[in-house]
Amino acid sequence: MCVFKKEVEEKQVDCYFSKIDYLIDKILIDENGFCIFHSKNETWKNENKFRTHLEKIICYFEEDSLQKNIFLEDIIFTTDIGNLFNNREFKKNIKFNHSQFNGVLTLESSLFKNIDFTSVIFKKSVYFNNLIINDVVFKNTCFKSKIIIDKSNFNDFFMLNTLFNGGFSISNSIFNSNSFFQNIKTNLDKSINQGVSFKNIHFKNYTTFELSEFNSVVDFKKIIIHKVLVFHNTQFNYNEPLPIISSVTFEQIYIKEKGRLEFRGSLENKMFNKVQDVSFFQEEIQGKLFFEYTDFTKFTPLSRERLIGATKVENAKVIIGVGCKKYYNRTALKSIEIDDENQNLVLELCNTFIDYFTKNGGFNLGVEFVSKTNQNIQFFYFSDEIITYNKFETQLQKSEQNMWRLIKVEGDNLSTQLPKNNLPSKIINATDTMINLISLVLKIGSRIPFGLITKEEISHLLNTTLPPNCKPNNGLIVNQIILFGIKNTQSFQVNKIG
Repeated sequence: MCVFKKEVEEKQVDCYFSKIDYLIDKILIDENGFCIFHSKNETWKNENKFRTHLEKIICYFEEDSLQKNIFLEDIIFTTDIGNLFNNREFKKNIKFNHSQFNGVLTLESSLFKNIDFTSVIFKKSVYFNNLIINDVVFKNTCFKSKIIIDKSNFNDFFMLNTLFNGGFSISNSIFNSNSFFQNIKTNLDKSINQGVSFKNIHFKNYTTFELSEFNSVVDFKKIIIHKVLVFHNTQFNYNEPLPIISSVTFEQIYIKEKGRLEFRGSLENKMFNKVQDVSFFQEEIQGKLFFEYTDFTKFTPLSRERLIGATKVENAKVIIGVGCKKYYNRTALKSIEIDDENQNLVLELCNTFIDYFTKNGGFNLGVEFVSKTNQNIQFFYFSDEIITYNKFETQLQKSEQNMWRLIKVEGDNLSTQLPKNNLPSKIINATDTMINLISLVLKIGSRIPFGLITKEEISHLLNTTLPPNCKPNNGLIVNQIILFGIKNTQSFQVNKIG
């Protein structure tokens, strides 16, 4: 009798195969007392036709009506099992729990009811091709080499607490029911050829990659989401230099009308915060694409700009929720109290300041408007320059002061003064800014005689360019603009044509 023993729920369990009727007193035992199924001596196993014994035991489980499962647990499979599981239909559940495959495993063109690979070790490559499986479980499984799944059809799919030390690829496959890629970890080398790839996949029901960790290049391409696909506290950690491709790529992602793709990080660990870059392109969204606690600064500029822009359209299908970092630097939210009839002046001044800041300071600057009401407009400035926030804020304040020095309002006169700089680009930038500021003052002035703008609104308007933590210091210019507007009452004349 085989000396194999294991502990199950604090009880010692003996070799199952030694207790099978037709094997009692016939099962082969190696020099260490282990049967041909539990023996670690691969040479001895192959010499004694391990594959033949394996075929017989599978037939026994299939033909015995009292057996509900094909019980293949705790077996050490040799390199010589050939195509034993190919081109067949298995009507009973197969349990490979706690087994070890020393050779390449290929499952091809077969029909399976349920397969359980809990706590299995695959030392060589694994290939699943053209399979139909009702239910498959990988739990506490270890792939020492690559696994490639192609042209297969699954119902329930569970991949839990699974470790990958080689490439992981699924292509041209359908997941019909719930699919869990949960707590999986890829621990590959840094070669871009050793990555994770999902290509041409239908996810027809709920699918999650919750708490998984990808230490490799990840590529999702031609993914069709019918219901929900969730990346929740998923870690993408590949940050090696990539001259051609991104660390993480989502290409041709199709979200059906009732579908939803979600990226949900956490306050402590924003999604994508550890990768070099993320690419989204050629997506088609009929349902919803949702982000929460996601680091958009790791997205490629085109991907980030397009996705953020998509949130601003009516009935937006892209939603950027709480905790997302969209820019390397951004000011606090700024609120300007001004009538909606004059809010276009705020937009005009913001754009003038952005253009001046970018060309004069050498750093890019943008503005994002968060909300507009009848009496209020809210926005913030941002920059994608990789600089400290202190440097960003200092440059904002310096540019704001220098910009307003370009014009002067005295009584009924507007005057300008170019900066002391011989660079043509600086002079042109200053000239363009002066023209814009003069235009703005004229527009404000034209409203004053008709009572269409108040002193308080002018003060708030001129604070548009002031960094949020700086105290307003524009009382003089406010009074000058008001005086200018009053004195030039007759200078704004409209002649009707015709």
